Amino acid sequence: MTLPLEGVRVFDLTHVWSGPMGTRVLAALGAEVIKIENRNRPDLLRGTGNDLRLRYPDQEYGGEHRLDRNAWFNTQNVGKLSVQLDLKDEDDRATALELVATCDVVVSNYRAGVLSRMGFGFDQLVEVNPTVVVVEMTAFPSTSPQARAAGFGAQFDAASGNTWLSGDETGPVLTGFAIGDPVGGLFAASAVVAGLERRRVTGRGVHVEIPQSEAMMPLFGEQFVLESRGQESTERLNGDATGAPHGIHPAGDGRHVAIGVHTDEQYAALVAGLVRRDLLDDPAWATSEGRRGDLDRLEAAVAAALAEEPDAEALVARLQLAGVPAGFVTGPAELSRDEQLWAAGFFTELDHPAAGRHAYPGLPIRIDGAALVPARPAPLLGQHTDEVLGALDELREVALR
Repeated sequence: MTLPLEGVRVFDLTHVWSGPMGTRVLAALGAEVIKIENRNRPDLLRGTGNDLRLRYPDQEYGGEHRLDRNAWFNTQNVGKLSVQLDLKDEDDRATALELVATCDVVVSNYRAGVLSRMGFGFDQLVEVNPTVVVVEMTAFPSTSPQARAAGFGAQFDAASGNTWLSGDETGPVLTGFAIGDPVGGLFAASAVVAGLERRRVTGRGVHVEIPQSEAMMPLFGEQFVLESRGQESTERLNGDATGAPHGIHPAGDGRHVAIGVHTDEQYAALVAGLVRRDLLDDPAWATSEGRRGDLDRLEAAVAAALAEEPDAEALVARLQLAGVPAGFVTGPAELSRDEQLWAAGFFTELDHPAAGRHAYPGLPIRIDGAALVPARPAPLLGQHTDEVLGALDELREVALR
């Protein structure tokens, strides 16, 4: 398969999760992603050899290989090359700028202004590469009072309004410790593709800023409209203003089932598919209006009925077949064994020189029906320095002839 970004070269200055997620997408789409690393200050996701053991194969740090065995790093950096350069060293900075001149894209996720202070801002890079596409994933907009503030996933989650939306009458709730990171990464990957297209049309370099504190805001809709009119919008946890019943409850076998009913036909099918359909036979609940007006009692009845279901898997199969939106609450262990995901090519087994052979999750992208398979496992720290910089030396020799 010819991938969309084959021939595109990326100078990757990202670290931790959000940036590496974005460049991981670019690598999956065929770009050559060169991750710039410094052994003295390695990517935090490489770990320190004394962080959570569960992130390491067999929960072993690996001694001298500890910087190459962290599962979190190795998942987010599949398909990339690693070049070791110290951008505070004058010679290495000069080499890095030579490397930028051979690249199409530069991506960073430093706070606003840092890239320019390093000497790698857009205005500085177009001097060595007039058609470069620079994508800066800042925490907050460079024009805001918070421009130089640091931020991580939890702050993006809160600043974007997402924790407010996910909460209920008891207050806001984080949707995970850093869900804003991968969302920002996906926006950054989209920005790179858009920047490359704009460059193709104009023939000029492009500068794109992605404030990650704003990245989740486009996911909201009616809440902004309501509150802008002065009308408060407080929703039930796991609820949906258009759905009744709508929530998550445990079945009799302990597995949790998510059900979202939006039409009277779906509700009738839900009742027909339950073992204890008598618990939901109130005539007032036959209509959406009746159900939404009696939500607490309705949800309690649904919870009681689901608790009587002996087999959650069989129940979900029945409901889905009848047209009722239903599914399992599935954890990582179940997902890693999911036959459908394996059959679809979502997981790929890769041999890593320091971490061994493991299955790595893919991306929700299919091109002409085929899943994107990583070209290589995540790199060892500095693994490709000689290869990449050796090619740069050859370019210098050609230029001198």
